[in-house]
Amino acid sequence: MQGDVITNADLRDAMEGHKVRRKKDNAAIMTVLLQEVGGWGIEDDDDAATDDVEVEEENTSDNPNSPPTTTSNQHKRPPNNQLPPLRSSTDDLLLALDTTHSNRILLWDSNPHKSHTSIPTIFFTDNSSNITLTRNYLDVGIDICSPDVLARFSDEFDYRELRSQFVANCVAEEEVGLQSRIFAYMMKRGEYAGRMGDMRRYHRVSMDLLRRWCYPLVPDNYGHHENSSGCADMCHAASYVCERHLVYRDVGVHHHRGGSGSRSHVGRSTQLLGPLLLGPNNSIGEQCLLQRSVLGPNCTVLDSCSIVDSHLWGNVVIEEGAQLTSVIVCEGAIIRKGAVIDRGCVIGRGCIVGDGVHLKEFTRITCAAEVENDDDYSGFDDSSSSSSEEEESSSEDDESNSTEGNVKEAVVDTSAAAAAATDIITNHEVVGKDGIGRVYTPSPPDDYDSDDDEEEAQAAAMELMQSQSIGYDMTLLYQKWKKLQTEDEDDGFSLEGMGSDDDDDDMDMEDDWGNDNAGGGMQSAASSSHLDDDGMQITGRQKGVDVVKELRDICLEHETSHPVDNLRIEIQSFKFSQNAAYADCCKGVMMAVMEKILEESGEAPTPGKLVGILKGKLGYWGSLLQSFCIGSKEEQAIIHTLESMALGSTSSSVLGKEPTFRFVLQTLHDQEIVNEEAIFEWASERKEEGKDTPLGMLFWQKPTQDFLEWLDDDSSSGEDSSSGEDDSD
Repeated sequence: MQGDVITNADLRDAMEGHKVRRKKDNAAIMTVLLQEVGGWGIEDDDDAATDDVEVEEENTSDNPNSPPTTTSNQHKRPPNNQLPPLRSSTDDLLLALDTTHSNRILLWDSNPHKSHTSIPTIFFTDNSSNITLTRNYLDVGIDICSPDVLARFSDEFDYRELRSQFVANCVAEEEVGLQSRIFAYMMKRGEYAGRMGDMRRYHRVSMDLLRRWCYPLVPDNYGHHENSSGCADMCHAASYVCERHLVYRDVGVHHHRGGSGSRSHVGRSTQLLGPLLLGPNNSIGEQCLLQRSVLGPNCTVLDSCSIVDSHLWGNVVIEEGAQLTSVIVCEGAIIRKGAVIDRGCVIGRGCIVGDGVHLKEFTRITCAAEVENDDDYSGFDDSSSSSSEEEESSSEDDESNSTEGNVKEAVVDTSAAAAAATDIITNHEVVGKDGIGRVYTPSPPDDYDSDDDEEEAQAAAMELMQSQSIGYDMTLLYQKWKKLQTEDEDDGFSLEGMGSDDDDDDMDMEDDWGNDNAGGGMQSAASSSHLDDDGMQITGRQKGVDVVKELRDICLEHETSHPVDNLRIEIQSFKFSQNAAYADCCKGVMMAVMEKILEESGEAPTPGKLVGILKGKLGYWGSLLQSFCIGSKEEQAIIHTLESMALGSTSSSVLGKEPTFRFVLQTLHDQEIVNEEAIFEWASERKEEGKDTPLGMLFWQKPTQDFLEWLDDDSSSGEDSSSGEDDSD
């Protein structure tokens, strides 16, 4: 279960279903909980996108976890009406579900920047044709796992992401004997689940809690527990009561052995519009507007303030006339008189916004020193509790039983803060002359390299930060996604797209061996390592990664003083992480072995010397190749690798000279790495080659033909002798 999950779901049915599937099928290693929230889409009609009818959000009674209705008269919504508010700005989950087999997941793709995806066709044969493609579900961050999942992570140590790597690769495995099946469990109607991974969703989930969608997880149940005698008691925390229009107010702080503190004071002319929560020991002045907000403990709001869609954590002071819209104010921050703070702003712990300052939208202020590689939340009081998790108030709060006059006289002594300000870098042009704090600048996203354009990377970081802020209009982001996913670009079917844009990044072995595609029959639509034989994107394969080269490098870096089983585990881990085939493993290992041989043999080795070194190497590497050669396809991949090297660079061209190629091929046969069947299938394919082509010249060498003839005669004599024995019996 992820740490940012808020839910009231009953997991007993999901766990029982997982146990039943696990007993029937050992490959059923995991069950993922999903919540239906509806897909997304943008109305083409601009008038529809800016509805003239304004609907107050607090009057909406529809469950935010339910899909949007298709009848506009039944469900009137804000301008971004078709955008599920609980979705992350970095997630656009596309699922393929086999609904006839307990909702087995066949595709998991959460990348919003992809214009297309692919599903192995074998799934349509093996799992039935009833496969549902949907983007209507939210990953709630709860998984039911068997112990095998931990074992997989132990073996495949290169996984960093549970979803985008482990789950996506497991469900994309095509080889039947290696499949790990993952199933989906759809949460029931009435159950709520939301994740608070960023500030926009933090606000939305908080409002849903106040609307009681996650009952019994509601504020008026907060703080109760049963003592050792089984009687209901109150812990050292605030207790709330739900008043009209979903306004939650504390009833005073109760301590473990009796006694009570004061209730928050609210001016008589102040307007409270729910959903709204007022923490303990708050002081709210006159003529204020508080709407769709959460105020933590010990907050002071003076007269004529407006606080809408905002969160005030502990010990915050808002002075006269300040206006806050879609803002988070962290612990101990001060907003001076007449300040205006627009949507998406975050005021860090201990910061001060000066008199009359107007902060532009999506500005973040912090007192923390600027450091390299800081994350999006550095300097924003992540150690303090959120306003929806109220802290225990101290005994000094007894004096907060103030009257109307006391509220107006509430002046904070900031001398200590002013003294400390000398050590803090402050952007006075932003926070004002009497303000404290600097503008926080987010670091570039993880997928941007240091070599990329700095301005472009910074713009992407700002866009990501804004999309995760309160008040951000998700319509802008979804319009960008829609444009990306509807662009007429390479879809994997057009001949023009197969290698036009990524030729520099996705070249195969020709870069190392200088083959220049001279192989004729070896050239196919899958010359890019992330494409299959049909020119389609391989599911689970990272674009731009040449798996054969990576496997070769793994083998070259391996020390032969270590057991070969260690290398086998490392290769298998990489194979699963990139959804590679055993044929790719055979190619990578064979390339590494031949490179080691050529390095030891010198510049112009004789065929005898080369074969002698090869036999010695196979004493260590032979078992590894045999473990990966599960069929004729893998054995032919070894022969194709030898061909590519023989026709490649100068260092490996010695393989193409007579009779070296024949001796190497014969040695692999004698060591039971490549059997007769694979050699005959390869020879049958190469007979179609003309003798004037590079592949034809290599194949039609006399020593090679002599070996094939001898192999054919030997195979025929073996069959005749076996048939003679049968006749004699």
